[in-house]
Amino acid sequence: MSDESNTAKLRTTELLATAAAIASATTAMGESIRFENTANFTWDFALLDLTLASDAQVFGTAADATGSSIYLDYFGDFYPSFSYSHTYTSGNGAEIFNSGFSDRYAKPLAFGEMIGPGLADGSFSASSTIDFVWSSYDYYTGYSDSGNRGLLPAHEDVYLGVRLELEGLTHYGWIGVNRSGAYVDVFAWGYETEAGVAVGAGVPAPGALGVLAVGAVGALKRKRVV
Repeated sequence: MSDESNTAKLRTTELLATAAAIASATTAMGESIRFENTANFTWDFALLDLTLASDAQVFGTAADATGSSIYLDYFGDFYPSFSYSHTYTSGNGAEIFNSGFSDRYAKPLAFGEMIGPGLADGSFSASSTIDFVWSSYDYYTGYSDSGNRGLLPAHEDVYLGVRLELEGLTHYGWIGVNRSGAYVDVFAWGYETEAGVAVGAGVPAPGALGVLAVGAVGALKRKRVV
């Protein structure tokens, strides 16, 4: 076999290995993992484990929360002239990054914003308020009012920063949410597999690994044509 053939064969092997590694999202040094909520998982009175896919989530209560999971709870109360609904996390599980009123309200993060040791203007807490929606009515004057005390915008995809503990080591992750009133829909979540390393909110973007893999295979096909 000629040197040119050996070189082409070696290059082909390298490209295939690269495509396979990218497609399977595995690296030796750690990586950012993203799970899409493809199984219609509902984060209501439920545990969300950031290290599991949507169809692998396990039923549990706040008492079952671990270093990689968060229990989301709701509480509402109604009076003749005042009502409210409170969304919050409970249990000794993973922690959400907070900022704002009483430093307990979950802070919305933009896609790609880095979550890690250097995240400023707030703190991580296992007891976090996602939102507090209220309405009031004055029977004497007929005046009514309503609002929300939280920081998450309504009907907009944002990310919550999360600090996890896996095998005694600190990791960072995120939860993609969309708020409607005091209720929260979760569309994706993820974490960084290497301890102590910051992760971008929402990273990797949906389909990014597939695009890279296709690019590697495309390069392989172009090599064969040459």
